[in-house]
Amino acid sequence: MSASSPISWCLVVPVKRLALAKTRLAPLAGEHREELALAFARDTVAAALACPRVAAVVVVTDDPRAAPVLATLAGARVVPDKPDAGLNPALLHGAEQATLAHPGCGLGALSADLPALRPGELGIALDHARYHPLAFVPDFAGTGTTLLTARPGAPFEPAFGEGSRARHRDAGGHELDLATIPSVRRDVDTETDLWEAVRLGVGAGTSAVIEALRPASLAGVQASVRTFSPETRSGTVLLDDGVELPFDSAAFDASGLRRLRFGQRVRIRTEGEGAAARVTFLTIATLPDL
Repeated sequence: MSASSPISWCLVVPVKRLALAKTRLAPLAGEHREELALAFARDTVAAALACPRVAAVVVVTDDPRAAPVLATLAGARVVPDKPDAGLNPALLHGAEQATLAHPGCGLGALSADLPALRPGELGIALDHARYHPLAFVPDFAGTGTTLLTARPGAPFEPAFGEGSRARHRDAGGHELDLATIPSVRRDVDTETDLWEAVRLGVGAGTSAVIEALRPASLAGVQASVRTFSPETRSGTVLLDDGVELPFDSAAFDASGLRRLRFGQRVRIRTEGEGAAARVTFLTIATLPDL
C-alpha cells in the first residue's frame, strides 16, 4: 500500500471508570459529573464512527454503566480492560482486538473526552496521518496527545499520560499540528475546556447534560482581573463594588486558563468572609449559548 492510498482506520477509545473520571469538573457538574463524562465518551465515539475513514471503534472499558451505552452505537465494539494495568496496556489490548477483527487497518488511539469532535476534522487528521508510520495530534494545552496513529504494519506504541506529546515526538511520531482540526485537539479536563468545546459545538449527549447544569454554571460572582503574575500564577480580582480579592496558584490552575489580562471579566467562586475572603475558582465570564 502506497502512502498516498486511502487507509481504513480502527480507533481504540479508552473509557475510564466513571467514578474516577473528570474529577476536575466536580465543582461545576456535582452529582452530574459521571453523566457528563459518559456523554463525552458517547459523543466522541459517535463522531468517530461517522468519519468515513474509520472502519471500527474498539472501546476499552470496565465501567458497568458505560459499556452497554457505548455498545449501542453501530460499529462500536466494547471490550473489557483485561490487562487492568493502566491506560497504555489497555490501548494495546484494544489494538490487538481491532487487528484481529480488521486485519490491515491502520491503528489509532483516540481520547474519550472530545465532545466537540467533528467527523470531517478527524478525517483530515487521518488523511494526513497516512503519510507517516507514526503520527499524533497534540492537545490544546500543548503537553498531551488526543490522537495517536500507526500505519498498517508500523509498530503501535502508545505512550499516553502526562507529557505524552514529547514522548510521542521523541519516539519518531510526526506531529499533526493542523489549524483545520480544532475539534480533534479540544479535550476537556476543566470548566474552561468545556466552554471552549461548547463554542466549537458539542454533541447531543454533552449538550443535554450541560442544559441541566446551566443554572448552576451561571451561579457565582463576576469580577475584573486587577493583577496577575505569570510567574506565581496568582493575582487579584476587583468586584463590581470595589472589593479586591486575591487568588492563588491553586485557584488559577483549577481554572484551566493559560493566562489572564488586566480588566478581563471572570466568574469567580469564593470562600471566607471579610479579610479572610479569597477566590477559590475563576473562569471566563461569558458563556456561549447552546
